[in-house]
Amino acid sequence: MEPEINFKPTLKQDKVFEMFNDEKTTEIVYGGSLRSGKTHLLAALMCLKCLEYPGIRVAVGRNVIAKIKSSILVNIIEVLDGWKLKNGTHYKYNSTSGEITFSTGSKILFVALAYRPSDPNYITLGGEQFTFGVIDEATEVEEKGKSIFQTRIGRYKNAEYKIKPILIMTCNPSKSSFIYRDFYKPWKEGRLEDHQQFIQALPEDNTYNSPGYLENLRKTLSLTERRRLLDGEWELEDSPNSLFKSTDVALMYDSSIILDQDTTMRISADIAFTSDKCILIVWSGLTVKKIVSIPQGSTVIDTIKRLAEEYGVKPNNVCWDADGVGKYIKQYFPSGTEIHNGAKTIANHGYSNLKTELYFKLSELVAAGKVKIEDHSFSKDIDEELAVIKHKPKENMTNKIELISKGQMKRELGHSPDISDALAYGMVFQLKAPLTASSFDFIGF
Repeated sequence: MEPEINFKPTLKQDKVFEMFNDEKTTEIVYGGSLRSGKTHLLAALMCLKCLEYPGIRVAVGRNVIAKIKSSILVNIIEVLDGWKLKNGTHYKYNSTSGEITFSTGSKILFVALAYRPSDPNYITLGGEQFTFGVIDEATEVEEKGKSIFQTRIGRYKNAEYKIKPILIMTCNPSKSSFIYRDFYKPWKEGRLEDHQQFIQALPEDNTYNSPGYLENLRKTLSLTERRRLLDGEWELEDSPNSLFKSTDVALMYDSSIILDQDTTMRISADIAFTSDKCILIVWSGLTVKKIVSIPQGSTVIDTIKRLAEEYGVKPNNVCWDADGVGKYIKQYFPSGTEIHNGAKTIANHGYSNLKTELYFKLSELVAAGKVKIEDHSFSKDIDEELAVIKHKPKENMTNKIELISKGQMKRELGHSPDISDALAYGMVFQLKAPLTASSFDFIGF
């Protein structure tokens, strides 16, 4: 039986093929919901290009190889069967090496992109050469994995066939990912880079879905999951372990809500002089009046003194991160408060350390609508940073409540959550009163 290539893309899928051949697009994100034809698109595109261009090498990445085999490989085989291409004749699948070799000599190779502490720089990808690449469910992949993977494409027969070093990614909505920060939000705000494209594809854009299947999904998914996975709403929380809900965070900027009359002026500081930012926050009670980011090489002490004089902050109402370089601050503010992240808790010993307690106090007050931010200069940064603050799943904790590691936060965010840390440090003044039960209710303990 002769092969019969009969792929009929949806209108949204067809846009990806157009962008594959244009002059400038080198990064495409497709999707934003379940059943939008994401994985089938990747499977068909890779197979078509391997048949069209002899000898190319196409990489398909996901966190682990097992997920590639259980998802996109199934779609690849389905596509090839539909085109009447036979294993052993038109292509060969090697389950051991994780690759598909076509009769044209082209290959689809499976690549694991999960972060591993034993290989934080993804050395295992070193030396690889691919023509182009795709990442299935890119919101599950950490930003560094995507970046290293991207350096491996555009290195094999690209000049010969005039193929761009293009990376195509699919995803479901996830606010805690580089896709949200670098693609979805810039697309929504009309500020994507010229080489980037975001194609919002929903279930109704996939004409091959059966109405009965989608209706069943709407009946079985929770309201939040329906809005996120079927309606493509990215702003909803997608982790049960998140300390901060986006709706609560948004209320911090609402000036129409009147707070309690505490007007005590305070300063909280996250001190750093390496790759991280040094952040100073001026508080009036629980209202943030000013946020200052200090460049490397600037004099922190002079800036704190200037802000203290300007806003009338007494020395005993200054607190700072005293781990590392911050330990020298005490000599200038002897009555101020040093904060050691790993220190014992103040008001509730159910938390693993002081920093965890500070973050949970902040989350409690934010959820109660008691924290306000008047300085909107860093609102985007604050939204992104608070989205990655999570506690460990119950099964991964010991006897006390713990946050995920700072390293994991950095990998999800792309940098250290310096502003949110400075916000959390400000809670040290609030812990003189006992924590309420709502701290535990918020996370289900």
